[in-house]
Amino acid sequence: MAILEVKNLVVNYGAIRALKGISFDVNEGEIISLIGSNGAGKTTTLHSISNLIKKQSGSVVFDGEDITNLQAAQIVHRGLIHVPEGRRIFANLSVKDNLEMGAYTRNDKEKIKQDMEHVFELFPRMKERLKQLAGTLSGGEQQMLAMGRGLMAIRNFFCLMNRAWDLRRFWLMKFLKLSKKSTRTERQFCLLNRMRSRQ
Repeated sequence: MAILEVKNLVVNYGAIRALKGISFDVNEGEIISLIGSNGAGKTTTLHSISNLIKKQSGSVVFDGEDITNLQAAQIVHRGLIHVPEGRRIFANLSVKDNLEMGAYTRNDKEKIKQDMEHVFELFPRMKERLKQLAGTLSGGEQQMLAMGRGLMAIRNFFCLMNRAWDLRRFWLMKFLKLSKKSTRTERQFCLLNRMRSRQ
């Protein structure tokens, strides 16, 4: 069963058509990758799904609900999480504060604690740097933190990731493997955006 249905998305940047009617489904438990060169529309696709940019036409259905015209914040509350390009962490907050910010839509304190432990299982370095300011982390550590913050957002669904390959391959593969095996979520998917390797 498709948990995400994207139909005929069209997005323009001025006179330039960035998306020309892209359609795809993501089923429960699937890992999907968008692969293409710079300017192919990968980032635009993710931004349009999350409603961070305006769509000219098309629809997005998530978990049976049409979210095409919802605000980005409303989409987060529905459980569709976008881990953005450039990490976008809160540099002046600690690692712990950043992770807790990911759970701002939740009030299940015990489960939040469990989910933070799950993040530490995926990324042990985050536990080692729990009190450290996020802005002082290395680039790879900041990407781990951004992904961990996405995991903290909600228990049912995860997530859209943009340029997740900025994270070292070892940690990304570990993340995907453990997330796929985890019983922590009832349903999950991962939509990755990766630049095509040069030949």
